[in-house]
Amino acid sequence: MSERLVWFITRPERDPNFHPEALQALQSATENFQVVWARNREVHKRYEEELGKIGIKRMNVSHDGSGGRTWVAMLKTFAYCYVNDEGLIVLTKVGEEILKGNNVRENITKQILTLQYPNAYFLEAGFRPKFSQGFRIRPARFLIKLTNQERLNYYLTKEEITFFVMTAQKDSQLNEITDKIIEFRSCSPELQNEMKKEIAINFDHRERSDKAARDFYGAHSDVAHTFMMITDYTNLVEYVRGSVLRIAPESSIEVNEQIEQLDLRYPFNTRYLISLQRMAENNGLDVTSYKASKYREKRPATNSEKFNRKIERILEKHPEPHAMKEFELIDILSSEIPPRMASKVAASILEEVTYSGLNEDFVEAYLDETNDYEFENKTGEIFKSLGFEVEMRPKPINEVQTEIEILLKYGEGYCGIIDAKNYKKKFPLSANLASHMASEYIPNYNGYDARKVKFFGYVTASEFSGEKNLQKISDLSKRVLPEQEVNGIMLTAKTLLGFLDYCIEKEMSLEERRKLFVSSVDNKAFASIDRLLKK
Repeated sequence: MSERLVWFITRPERDPNFHPEALQALQSATENFQVVWARNREVHKRYEEELGKIGIKRMNVSHDGSGGRTWVAMLKTFAYCYVNDEGLIVLTKVGEEILKGNNVRENITKQILTLQYPNAYFLEAGFRPKFSQGFRIRPARFLIKLTNQERLNYYLTKEEITFFVMTAQKDSQLNEITDKIIEFRSCSPELQNEMKKEIAINFDHRERSDKAARDFYGAHSDVAHTFMMITDYTNLVEYVRGSVLRIAPESSIEVNEQIEQLDLRYPFNTRYLISLQRMAENNGLDVTSYKASKYREKRPATNSEKFNRKIERILEKHPEPHAMKEFELIDILSSEIPPRMASKVAASILEEVTYSGLNEDFVEAYLDETNDYEFENKTGEIFKSLGFEVEMRPKPINEVQTEIEILLKYGEGYCGIIDAKNYKKKFPLSANLASHMASEYIPNYNGYDARKVKFFGYVTASEFSGEKNLQKISDLSKRVLPEQEVNGIMLTAKTLLGFLDYCIEKEMSLEERRKLFVSSVDNKAFASIDRLLKK
């Protein structure tokens, strides 16, 4: 099969009660995470030994350490840890807190309920086969919502989960899957077998035969069993062993309220679009340090879901709407809704909220932007959130035709100039473009608003080449402006987003963000946030 069309979870241990012990054994095997894990089979085997000593795995050790790798895959699945570029295992915040014994049950429950397809582990190069690109679902949460319905009598069988629930690819398929299960329950045994056979053929690419349904069930029912166990751990549903997943009808309202709060506090995480490491780190925040988006946590005072989606669409042009002043929000919202309503919505967004976070809608809107003009505008919005005073498409001081897209003012009389390149394949920083930056842009904007150009930069929508030309631009500009040192930076849109996300997560002030960015400008190019943060 070329891609996965059915839910999957790595499951050397199905019971979340033993996740802390798995982390403890890993800490011991890697000498407190100081020994390289990647491609180190001796450590992989040592981990199996430690798991055996603790008593959560049989004492036999695999020849190549594959058992140890499977256990680490499980820990990465739940974002307790990730492997960095040096091959070391790095604990996420939630992994650290669980090892310390802090809020263990709450933290494990949070990781189960925020598990999603895709996540950092499932997008790793070594994970195969990959999930179909259509997947965008929180499986545990979806399973609980499905169970919590009067239409299904508040229960699901393992068979129903295997054949119907685990084929869902989106959170929005709740009604569709419910209808299929109701139809299945109303059918005769013969028709049920035909339905199962059809699912096996469509989702497992097996030839049509009497064995198809049995083979499908054999291949996937253990995953269903695992999901029944981990959702039972959350205490939102009950797994009657060997029978069904159920919710007591009298608990339905309470479960629904808890799930609604989860959806507000933990929206679908799109940081995998930025960086797998940023995804793992953010998804691995513990319950006390997770920063939810303000405008999601405190929704505008309206019962209209359609209206709420409109607000989200308006704000998707801005990476950090919760950090804006109220008058700024009102101004943005008033472009599409009446001022009085805009004022109420803005107040509601900012009212009594202490969380902060990157706007998830902005991430997708920015990285999928096809309009060059809007790509430039969104890039400018990010630099505003990094603490710069931004001017879009300013006129040069000598009124020549050359015009830069973004000018960044900061400090006492300094500025930077940014060229945003929405090339979808690769942006090549050629010698001609380098010459244009050095001989046109930099001198034409030096002195703008009585400011000296201190740096230049390129933000690219995709890959880039020509990093060495950054230094050439600096050298050429020295000939035109011999008294100034002008350095450059080139980075992808994903890297720029990741940088802002990092600053928000670390609760940096605007001044701290700006200083950190300026200090990173040293004629280097950054294709990933991981490399930039190591600088």
